[in-house]
Amino acid sequence: MLAVCALSAACSTVPPTDVSQAQRQAFYETRSEGLQSHGSWVLQGRLAVRNDDDGGSGTFRWRVEPGASRMDFHGALGRGAWRLVADRGGATLDFADGASYYAATVGELVSGQVGWKIPVNSLTWWVRGLAAPERYRQRLLDERGRLERLEQGGWVIEYGRYTTVDGLDLPTSVTARQRDRLVKLAVKDWQFPSATGGGD
Repeated sequence: MLAVCALSAACSTVPPTDVSQAQRQAFYETRSEGLQSHGSWVLQGRLAVRNDDDGGSGTFRWRVEPGASRMDFHGALGRGAWRLVADRGGATLDFADGASYYAATVGELVSGQVGWKIPVNSLTWWVRGLAAPERYRQRLLDERGRLERLEQGGWVIEYGRYTTVDGLDLPTSVTARQRDRLVKLAVKDWQFPSATGGGD
């Protein structure tokens, strides 16, 4: 009996090893609000895209501000460079050879001129570890309320590592798949210009 009581007492002092789904959801919502309070953000890293039998990889820098965004891409081994600028009036894609293209949406430009059929608008959410505003099929959160896996818009997005910037957890490894399409991001640096006063 003493042994049983001792065991019961020991067990009662062991902290829970899991966090309830309600708590995970609360952590996610708090983190989401914190991230969305930053209207501007900048990330730099490597981007790899596979689209059926085509694709490409290289370094990129992506800056998003309220109502506008700019992505600079430099292909691996110096092959291909372009700048994509978008605002409420449309999107412009400039290549290193001087060619320039315009379209009403970013997705239209990237698909038509770069050949990458990727959901750029959704990526602005996924890359921050957030589900896009549209409905999602599945969302798995870790004990800190961070996304581990998301199924949305026909894509499966998986998260590897996170880093902490200004008290907020941000992904440094993101992989999105849809059938024969693949997008991989390895983020080396995150910045909130409004908080750091930099990022240009």
